Amino acid sequence: MWWIWHRKYQECMRDVFKLFEGWRRYKRGDHYSVGMDPFYGPPPLINDVVDCWARENVRFFIDLHNANGVSYHVMLPTKELEFHIERGVNKSEYKFLGQQLIETGYPMSAVRIDVGKNGKALINRDAEIVMAAKHVGLEQLPVVFHFHKEV
Repeated sequence: MWWIWHRKYQECMRDVFKLFEGWRRYKRGDHYSVGMDPFYGPPPLINDVVDCWARENVRFFIDLHNANGVSYHVMLPTKELEFHIERGVNKSEYKFLGQQLIETGYPMSAVRIDVGKNGKALINRDAEIVMAAKHVGLEQLPVVFHFHKEV
């Protein structure tokens, strides 16, 4: 029976180690670089961010990363972003943006996702960026979350 307790103890200590390692790096001024996020594992889904805001009143992302002149919270897959566009986008609207993405390799601004307490997440302003990225085959886009009472 002691081995069960020992295994759980090791798992708990591993989590505590991760927590203290993060604080140690923060205190030293060795903040997380652009390619790393302050949590371990893959970035959360948009629906997880919505649930945290709607149910628990917690803003999942606060600090911004900076890369290539773009400030963003996290990089998310283009396929996931496509599901949160409600308005139709014509190909002519994002054709020029697609050429820019091919030339630079990244968008000029992060995709804005409006998250509401009503449990919805919408991409209105930057739907063209998402569709252009999908069109040229860009796998991930920088995202900025804006939290509102209702979307």
